[in-house]
Amino acid sequence: MYDSLAQGAHYDLIFLDIEFRQMNGIDVGKKIRDELRNDCVQIVFISAKREYAMELFSVRPMNFLVKPVSEQAILDNLEQAMALSRLYDSYFEFRFDSENYRVPYGDILYFESSNRMVRIYTKYGEKTLYGKLNEIEKNAPIHFIRIHQSYLINCYYVTYWKADEVEISRQVKLSISRSYQKKVRKVLLQEP
Repeated sequence: MYDSLAQGAHYDLIFLDIEFRQMNGIDVGKKIRDELRNDCVQIVFISAKREYAMELFSVRPMNFLVKPVSEQAILDNLEQAMALSRLYDSYFEFRFDSENYRVPYGDILYFESSNRMVRIYTKYGEKTLYGKLNEIEKNAPIHFIRIHQSYLINCYYVTYWKADEVEISRQVKLSISRSYQKKVRKVLLQEP
């Protein structure tokens, strides 16, 4: 599977067991993200051991399933992967300095608000607009979560987090305000 990805094959979703005989599934996931620079394929890790969950953030998985895996869990993840595939076809549209912009939601790492200005950080750079983070949050896809009065993040780029801080794409650390900590934990751990 890794070799076919390296040769240009396209997958929307990969279910990846963590415990292989010859290689660790987490290492395979890291190679997909880092060596192949593939952030589009969604990865669902599977293991009998819950302890792996915290190690997975650097790989940015779509989900982590604990064995035994139910048929419903597989179907739910397939639906989520299809929704994410559509995400790359949806755009955040805005106007700034008499110019119109369209940024794929899938490319947005996070939004940062200061006064009436909102800065958009993407995989490819930054953009600025006049606006309010509350309005952006209302219209953003469900995987964008508010972590602070000033930050709205794309959960799929979280590579590390603790109670009061998240790291986005191994680049920047952002504070989680106390009032958002419980919600952030619930979303990132995918608790019911």
